Amino acid sequence: MNLLLDTHALIWLFEGDEHLGKNARTYIENPENTNFISIATFWEIAIKHSINKLEMDMNIEDLQRLV
Repeated sequence: MNLLLDTHALIWLFEGDEHLGKNARTYIENPENTNFISIATFWEIAIKHSINKLEMDMNIEDLQRLV
């Protein structure tokens, strides 16, 4: 199955946030599925972070390396 992760799903996944439901996490972590992330997601994260509307435990560079 092909999955397109939105900004919140990506952040919640890597931050271990419980907002990402168990079913969603199971689909995302299933190696038989292909996860896609739009470049716009990184753009949105960078903008929100730069105007202090988003705090993350992980920095943008580390997040990009993981995906």
